[in-house]
Amino acid sequence: MNIFGLLIVLVSYASMSNIRAIYKGQDEDKVLTALEALEKKKSLTADEQCYKAVFLCMKADYLTWPSDKLAAFKKGYKDLNTVIRNHPNNAEYKYHRYMIEKFTPSWLIDVNHMAADKAFVKANLAKSHPMYSFITKTIDK
Repeated sequence: MNIFGLLIVLVSYASMSNIRAIYKGQDEDKVLTALEALEKKKSLTADEQCYKAVFLCMKADYLTWPSDKLAAFKKGYKDLNTVIRNHPNNAEYKYHRYMIEKFTPSWLIDVNHMAADKAFVKANLAKSHPMYSFITKTIDK
C-alpha cells in the first residue's frame, strides 16, 4: 500500500462513529490499527483521548510479555482517569472505566469506581447518545 492509501485508512479509522464501531466489535487488528491512528494524530478531542486510552488497555490483553501488558494497561487506565477527571459528567467515559474495572484483576486497580460509575451511567446516559443501545445492553452483563 502506498503512503496515500495508508493515510486514507488512518483517517477513516479516526472518525468517531468508526472508532465506536471498532470498540463494539472488539477485533484485535482493528483495535490496534485504530490505536495507531489515534497515536499519530497531533491533536485529539476528548472522545478520541478516551478511546485511545481504552484501546491501550485493550492492547494489554493482546501483548505477550507481562511487563508490556502491565505498562500498556497502566498507561491506558491512567489516561482514561485523566480524561474522566477533565470531563466528570461524561457517562460514556465512565462506562468505559466501569467495563475496564469489571474485567481487570482487582489488584491492578487502586480505586474501584464500579458502583459509582455504573449508577452514573444509568442515571445520565442520554437516549440520543450514539452508544446508548450498546451501553444499556452491556453494562449489566
